[in-house]
Amino acid sequence: MAEKKKKNTACAEPATVPVFIPKTDKNDDALFVAVNGRRMLIRKGETVEVPPAFAEVIAHSVQAGQDAERFINAVSNE
Repeated sequence: MAEKKKKNTACAEPATVPVFIPKTDKNDDALFVAVNGRRMLIRKGETVEVPPAFAEVIAHSVQAGQDAERFINAVSNE
């Protein structure tokens, strides 16, 4: 009989990751995120659990926004 292999859970990726996306105004309720054909509408203003790939895309989006803001401030101060 073939014996079942156990998955190594020590280095396995978590099923979900907590993410908090702040609201920017009163009517800003959700953020649409798509990763490899999978789509999610994520609530803003509360901590929600999302798959790690979606959390990574959100983190990159936040970083890009911060980089853009720094660039705009640097250019406008010249």
